[in-house]
Amino acid sequence: MINPTIIDKSKETILWEEACISLPGDTGIVKRHKHIKIEFTDVTGKRQKQKYKDFNAVIIQHEIDHLDGILFMDKVIPEKKKSTKK
Repeated sequence: MINPTIIDKSKETILWEEACISLPGDTGIVKRHKHIKIEFTDVTGKRQKQKYKDFNAVIIQHEIDHLDGILFMDKVIPEKKKSTKK
């Protein structure tokens, strides 16, 4: 996906435990949209629109946040933050 944009999202949300290689040892629960629709350019230069749900929707939202300079820890529900760092 090149330059993905969320063009539609469900009102329904899900709580998901996330982690990231950018923050080793940290995890936390993040609220994400259960369903999303993405518009993007594929590797051939063609514009695409795709719908995703559940796990795939969470991953894509997480990665789009990275493109926008946001880490999952910026969205963690405070009482649901975990760390294995010492």
